[in-house]
Amino acid sequence: MAHRPHPADLAQAAIIRSAIRYDVALFLGVGRFAHGTASTLAVARVEARRIKAEHPGNIRKPMIYAIDADGRSAFVADHFQP
Repeated sequence: MAHRPHPADLAQAAIIRSAIRYDVALFLGVGRFAHGTASTLAVARVEARRIKAEHPGNIRKPMIYAIDADGRSAFVADHFQP
C-alpha cells in the first residue's frame, strides 16, 4: 500500500514548485544573519555555498527558503530535487 503524504508536506511542495524567489540565510549569532537571494533553486544553492565560504568558522549550514507570489515560505531541504 502506498504511503499517503501529509497535507503539510503537500502544501510545502506546492510553495516550492511555485516559488518566485529563494532566500538563503546563515545564522551567525544572536540577531546576526548572512543573507542572499536567488531566482532559482540552483542559483540559491550556489549562493548558499558562497555564504558558507565567507564564514568558514561557522559550523551551521545555510538554510534555503522558497517564497511564492503570495509571500508564503517553505524550507527547502538539502535532498529536495525539483
